[in-house]
Amino acid sequence: MALMKRGKRLAVVDDGSATAASRVAAGLVTTLAGKGMNPAWRQAEYWPRSLAYYRALEEASGQTLFHAQPVLRLFGDDKEAAKFARKKAQVADWVGSDAPQIDLAQVHGGFGGFEMAQGGRLDTQVYLAVVREQLMKAGVDCVDTAFDSAELQSTDAGLRWRDLEAKQVILCQGARGLRSGPFSDMEHRCAKGEMLTVRVPELEQQRIINRNGWMVPIGDGLWRAGATYGWDDLEPNPTESGRAGVLKKVAELTPLAFDIVSHDAGVRPIIRKSQPVIAFSEDYPGLSCFNGLGSKGVITAPCVAEQFAAFLCGEIDALDPDLLLS
Repeated sequence: MALMKRGKRLAVVDDGSATAASRVAAGLVTTLAGKGMNPAWRQAEYWPRSLAYYRALEEASGQTLFHAQPVLRLFGDDKEAAKFARKKAQVADWVGSDAPQIDLAQVHGGFGGFEMAQGGRLDTQVYLAVVREQLMKAGVDCVDTAFDSAELQSTDAGLRWRDLEAKQVILCQGARGLRSGPFSDMEHRCAKGEMLTVRVPELEQQRIINRNGWMVPIGDGLWRAGATYGWDDLEPNPTESGRAGVLKKVAELTPLAFDIVSHDAGVRPIIRKSQPVIAFSEDYPGLSCFNGLGSKGVITAPCVAEQFAAFLCGEIDALDPDLLLS
């Protein structure tokens, strides 16, 4: 999108894989994440700009993409509650309420918790459909097939892939591009994640629930729940062990009865600490990759893509060094 708005001639090659991380992901934005309850890398800078990007796409398309909702972070024990009490002044911008009402008949929240501000979820499937629609409206050639980098050739004019020729080729292949192809020598910690869609008719859907797992309301009593982390099996297929792992997380969040509706799996492309990475090929001039979005891509992707496009178009002289592998 960043290159399109600059008037560049583009082609997008995408096989539409149903197991691609971007299609499986819950699109969750938790503004204080992990055991440390910390904001994401460059969150204060990136998130307002990224949210504005999603809102602009909503206005252009008439579709709702980002669903803003408070995120109820439940403490696991008194020690975690005390840790938050010590640091809450430092993270006040991301705290909506430090003493939310918690109905113990709805959730297991005996140690208390807090509500994160500025959280919610991006409907990633609708987002991808809207982006494709915007690209096609602008005359971008969308090729519905898998990209095989073995077919890439250098030419005097740049690069050729099948019958497409370009001065620049950018690989945005996620975990697939880290496991094979020109950038597969990049160190990564790709992790398989499994999620369930569950129906919990009695659970109120005003808030996302978070603690060593999450439940995201998607309407009509349905919740996306997850997620597991697996580093050994990186095939994007659901497993019984993954199912059991997510069921355990749901049971630890709510005492209410629920039914399983569906089970999905994908592989997160993680480089460093879920920070995005831009890299350039030494073998193919004009070939680069944009990868490593991990679990924070909703926050970081639009801003990094904008900077990358500005660099490729000569608007800035250098990329942020933090985006490049040292």
